[in-house]
Amino acid sequence: MLTTYWWEVIDEKSDLCGEEFFTELPNATKVAHYEYARWNFPGVKLRCLGQVSQEEAEMMGLDTY
Repeated sequence: MLTTYWWEVIDEKSDLCGEEFFTELPNATKVAHYEYARWNFPGVKLRCLGQVSQEEAEMMGLDTY
């Protein structure tokens, strides 16, 4: 089963500030998602906006990593 978490870049010093995206991993914990998000966006501050269903993520249309 895939799990999906919603993230936002909150680093005001970054050009990516305000960017929102999802991480999608098989059977992963929130910690694993955080580590994966940090790997995809190194050096910027991130905020987790919560877990969402795959259907919600699809409807929102954000990039998924």
